[in-house]
Parts: sequence; C-alpha cells; structure tokens
Amino acid sequence: MKVYLVHHVDALSAEQDPQRHISPKGREQADRLGQRLRALGIAPVRILHSDKQWTIDTAQRIAAKLGAEDRTAQAAYPINTGDPLAPFMAEIAAARGDIMMCGHVDYLLRAASHLVCRDERRKVVEFKPGNGTAVCIEGEGDHWAITFAWRDDHAPG
Repeated sequence: MKVYLVHHVDALSAEQDPQRHISPKGREQADRLGQRLRALGIAPVRILHSDKQWTIDTAQRIAAKLGAEDRTAQAAYPINTGDPLAPFMAEIAAARGDIMMCGHVDYLLRAASHLVCRDERRKVVEFKPGNGTAVCIEGEGDHWAITFAWRDDHAPG
C-alpha cells in the first residue's frame, strides 16, 4: 500500500481572499503535481483533505489531473496542528488501496514520522510550505519506507 502525503500549494492571503483559495501560482503548482503523479501511474482510492479551502482546492486540482474527481473527501476527523493521528492511521489500516492526504505541514510531518519510525516527534521528511510537496510512503503494518518525494521547485523550468 502507498500513502501519499501532500502539503497544499500556494494560497491567497486572508486579505486577498477571506476564504483563502489557492493563488494562480498555486493552481499551476497543483496542476504540475497532478500531472507528475499521473505520469507515475498513481491512482489513490481516496484523496482526503482538511476543511480549509486551500487544501480542498489542492486536492480537487490534483484529483482532476488523476481522473479521480469522485474520490476527494474531507477527512472525517480533524487534521490540523496537534490533532491526533490515530483516526488517519486507522483509515490507512482499513483502506483497500492507496490513500492521498492533502493537508498541513505539522500533521503531515507527524504522520510520516509515525508511519516510518512509530515516533511522531522524529522528523523523517521535510515539506516546503505552500509548494505542493508530495511524499510517498509505502508499506503495511509496522513496516513503512519513504519511496519518493517531489517538490514543485524540483520541476524542470
């Protein structure tokens, strides 16, 4: 099984847009990431996101590039800074296929650390905020490893 952890793309400031949709730059970042993931043959059964507009926009644009528009959903549990990982780990354990989570840096860092070394306080990967960073973690049970990471600034110019 594969778990794709995706940090949201660039968003507008609250002054520019109180709902904080993704910016034109963010739309380009999400589209490039979606195209990259499609080229790798990635097909998650679920694409989860938080209740924040910029994560919704990120998930929906990536899903559109993957032909998976019907697979996006708001996580049924909070996924913000400090929120417990147990519900997400239970969802991963019960999944019948790969899962993608479009979320926020603290939660994604802790999720990656928990999967890879069972200690959410140990940093095993870095996300570049507002960049559409994606990390693939592959495994099952207690055996997980990071198999690739991609950042928008790694894309050919």
